[in-house]
Amino acid sequence: MLSRFNVCLLLALTSGPNLFGADFAMRVTDKNYLDTQGFSVFLYDSTYHPVFVDQKNTAMEMILHGQRIATNGDVRLMPTPEQWDLVATLKDRHADTANSRLTADLAFPTFTFSYTLEVAAEPGGVRVSINLDKPLPQKLAGRAGFNLEFLPSIYMGKTYLVDGTKAGIFPRTPNDPMVTVPPLADEPKKAYYLEDWDKAKGYTQPLPFAQGKNITLGLDDALARINVKSETADLMLFDGRNRAPNGWFVLRSLIPSGKTTGAIVWHIRPDVIPNWTRLPMIAHSQVGYAPGFSKVAVLELDPKYDGPKTAKVLRLMEDGSYKQVFEGSITPSTPWLRYVYSKFDFTSVKDPGLYVIEYADQRTAPFPISNDAYANIWQDSLDHHLAAQMDHVSVREGYRVWHAASHLDDGRMAPVVGEQFDGWNQATATDGKYKGGDHIPGMNVGGWYDAGDYDLEEPAQLSMIQSLALAYREFHLDYDELSVDEVAREVEMHRPDGVPDTVEQVKHGALLILAQYHNIGHAIRGTHEPDLRQYTQIGDGASKTDGRIYDPKLGPNEVKSEYSGKPDDRWIFTSTNPFFQWNGIAALAAAADVLKGWDDKLAKDCLDAAIKAWNDEKAHPTPVGGAFGGAPAGASGGVLAASQGVVGGAPARHNGTGNAGASASSASTAPTPPQPSSDRNAFSAGLEWTGALELTIATHGAEPYKSRLKELFSQMITEQQIGLRGWTAVRALPYLDPSARDQMREAVKSYMAGLDKRLDDTPFGVPPSLGGWGGSGAVVDMGIRMYFLHKAFPDLVGPEYTLRAVSYILGTHPVSSTSYVAGVGTVSKTKTYSNNRGDNSYIPGAVIPGYIIIKPDFPECIDDYGFLWFEDEAVVAGSASWVVAGNAADAIVKESK
Repeated sequence: MLSRFNVCLLLALTSGPNLFGADFAMRVTDKNYLDTQGFSVFLYDSTYHPVFVDQKNTAMEMILHGQRIATNGDVRLMPTPEQWDLVATLKDRHADTANSRLTADLAFPTFTFSYTLEVAAEPGGVRVSINLDKPLPQKLAGRAGFNLEFLPSIYMGKTYLVDGTKAGIFPRTPNDPMVTVPPLADEPKKAYYLEDWDKAKGYTQPLPFAQGKNITLGLDDALARINVKSETADLMLFDGRNRAPNGWFVLRSLIPSGKTTGAIVWHIRPDVIPNWTRLPMIAHSQVGYAPGFSKVAVLELDPKYDGPKTAKVLRLMEDGSYKQVFEGSITPSTPWLRYVYSKFDFTSVKDPGLYVIEYADQRTAPFPISNDAYANIWQDSLDHHLAAQMDHVSVREGYRVWHAASHLDDGRMAPVVGEQFDGWNQATATDGKYKGGDHIPGMNVGGWYDAGDYDLEEPAQLSMIQSLALAYREFHLDYDELSVDEVAREVEMHRPDGVPDTVEQVKHGALLILAQYHNIGHAIRGTHEPDLRQYTQIGDGASKTDGRIYDPKLGPNEVKSEYSGKPDDRWIFTSTNPFFQWNGIAALAAAADVLKGWDDKLAKDCLDAAIKAWNDEKAHPTPVGGAFGGAPAGASGGVLAASQGVVGGAPARHNGTGNAGASASSASTAPTPPQPSSDRNAFSAGLEWTGALELTIATHGAEPYKSRLKELFSQMITEQQIGLRGWTAVRALPYLDPSARDQMREAVKSYMAGLDKRLDDTPFGVPPSLGGWGGSGAVVDMGIRMYFLHKAFPDLVGPEYTLRAVSYILGTHPVSSTSYVAGVGTVSKTKTYSNNRGDNSYIPGAVIPGYIIIKPDFPECIDDYGFLWFEDEAVVAGSASWVVAGNAADAIVKESK
């Protein structure tokens, strides 16, 4: 298969400058964007996020030759704005089909500054203009400008040309002079934590690295070459990475004073390859397939692509040659979003060996057909990703230290009541004997960094414990490649210590949750950085604080024994709610069951704490309070989420990858409870069910937990709930009357009757990714859920659902066939939004969220860029869920043998 470089070189040589800006015509589609073959322009099909603001997916966006090359086209008040900087308010948007024009009405109300952003088709491209209602306020002169941001992974290392004579190369490393740009005198007041962050950074902005009236970007890349000409102010090229590693290249023109109509006019002419069609993408499992099971690849095709009606399977022979072993028809194409899809079934290929799929001129990377295809797909998640994320300990791998023992000064009760950054919220100024700002002792143990950041997100912790406990018990996981010494605070990879790694990880989580119950009295919202400068810091987690307990009596740089005057200790958000409480009970009970025989003292402590919490919750139910809400839906899923009927509940940075004992994803904040009374009752019953189920199992059917299971059982097995929390009822069947199995069997029948129709909503036969966060978590959830239903009712539920879900995660998904599990499979994601993203790297076994739909119809998951959290940020709960799903797939194959 031709490399992208060779394709670009070939196209550059053949397309030539004579085709640049060919007079193609664009039109407004029925989805209200401008389009021609090979080039699309969106305008405010998405808006800036209400919490996280700039996510690089809104305003004016351009898709050229199947790549989203630019985003965030709009007026900004800085050359390289960061995530939380001020954005315009969208008032309205229009699509003028007759005149092939898009417009957006916008304003900065504080500055009484209103304008229209217009993108109109013209021969060979688009005309972009900013038209003001009245001349620019004087205070915004030199500050307000039109910005358009270009994706670094496409353009860095490529060439640009200014005014036809001044040539340059987009830098790989930002290194521009910085200047101070103080805030405007009457600029809208920001939240205190944003003001503090700006002061800490020094209000700096880079100078442009290129400037002129006419700039061509990517001259040497025929797939990304584009020209921009300004009729008005100069074009300036900035490198947003000078301020933040997730910055993009910014093309900008300042709005001149005194002008209204046509204050900014750009002519954008992409070098669209005539009759360009996107190359076929062959989506398949990057780890291969088991011989006796379904093998179906999905072909993602350009609607205008006229390709063959058959595909082939070739075997890779020992001498390196390829031998065709199968040729079969592809199915008729089915449209979905902007592409069409066909399936290629090669189930009849069963002989063990190495194979590739060939369609048209595309050939996949090799993959095996083997009975062990799924045997090694989950270990990296357990012993690399989850190990590297362990807090309060050092983590070593051979010569490498992932991080030293971190956050040993945890923590202070959050001293500020109300909303903080990243959706965190402290509900009260006091909690028991503690008040805001007090050090809470004993909280510097256990837990895992949540994702690409270092928070201890409570739902994620509870989810992980339940998932890993389930994996250990269901699959008898005695896998041991980690050495964990909690007393010495040391973890080392590739060094077995005689204790199963799932047991040690469950223990690590249990220590944190026990600390909450022992020291605070209940489960909590979690532990979070005190300020944005610390929050945005990446690298060694131990470098984020000084490891000494803050003492306000000491000077800022004064140290006395284990105390210091530096207020860098993380904040403990003690807010709670029923979600945390019931899942805290479930997590401790699950941990107690796992730890028996390995650490009996700790097991007893976990069970005693769970029983006490149960009794307290029954006697004094926790009210639904301030810890609910505060985060957008769509990021969470998994068994914790599924078992609670959670829809959403994690900040938009957090992955939707599943979890088997609890939540399938980070579920970084608790879900907002449903509003209708019947839904609230079902929600509350689901929460209590989780605690009752794990306590019943941990106590071998003791009362009152067993009786409570019986009372709640009928609410768990409705057709609606089987796909959410109800499937977990199969784990309760050994403790229920024999008739319960018959009842559940009928519920599963009803559920299965409509399942395939629902899964047919996408060509991949799994839940679609429709939210602002990639949907891999819902797919992992499906794989786990269907495994347990298959195990309980094999005549009703086949094994193919779990294997399809696992195959999806491993490459049978839209956009590319790259495995979503970092480092797992022949071709996998190797740039992820992990805490080592500053090195453009990844943590093995991290499971990314995967593709999202850039509205209205562009599915995207960029392989060679790791700074889009909604596509790339792996959360620990997702990896824990993957341990369950991966083992489930392997168990299905072993069962057949």
